[in-house]
Amino acid sequence: MIKCFLLVHRAPHLTAEEFSDYWARVHSRLAVEAAPVLRMRRYVQNHRRDHPVGAAFQESRGCIMGDFDGVAEAWWDSFEEMAAAAGETPPELAAAILQDEGRFVDLARPIIWFGEERPFWPTKAD
Repeated sequence: MIKCFLLVHRAPHLTAEEFSDYWARVHSRLAVEAAPVLRMRRYVQNHRRDHPVGAAFQESRGCIMGDFDGVAEAWWDSFEEMAAAAGETPPELAAAILQDEGRFVDLARPIIWFGEERPFWPTKAD
């Protein structure tokens, strides 16, 4: 499983609540509708949640706390599936997704990262 992680900051004109609401309520529908065309296997939104337990965990490990507002995960079976989908995706669909992201994401600051899933727990026997 190949995962694309997009770490995003909200657009400067939005509060954290407005960003989270738009992303979950509006953009999610566009992503779900586009998923079959994009050959995505799964789409997940991770919305920032600050909590004293998280802050204590971060401090105990000496970690830097990311300042982004959310992380989107898009999953594909392989890089080849991603590439094939990119070649088949209508340009107007790709443009619509990017245009919608511009309504709630600071497009000058996203961070993208790809990884291959290697699950260890739970095991299939669990």
